[in-house]
Amino acid sequence: MIDQSKKQKFAEQKERVRKRINTKVDQENYEFIPAKKQVDYYDNDARQRVAVYARVSTGNVQQTTSYELQKKYYEDFVVHHPNWMLVSIYADG
Repeated sequence: MIDQSKKQKFAEQKERVRKRINTKVDQENYEFIPAKKQVDYYDNDARQRVAVYARVSTGNVQQTTSYELQKKYYEDFVVHHPNWMLVSIYADG
């Protein structure tokens, strides 16, 4: 069985919500501020600063070409996005 005081508090809370929902907006004192467009990082029109992370997993001399290939790939990738600016290439070895 529900306690009467809890039932009364719940009814009062529902009434407060109804009043908030049904409140009329005074157009004279109303200022509409449109939402800002969220940044879509996959949008080609968005200007972006880009950093690249290249990694070579071993200290083997033959892996040097792996780093160079990664670097070239990402440089070309950024060039194909005219609004992207390559800031830096970070390397790990």
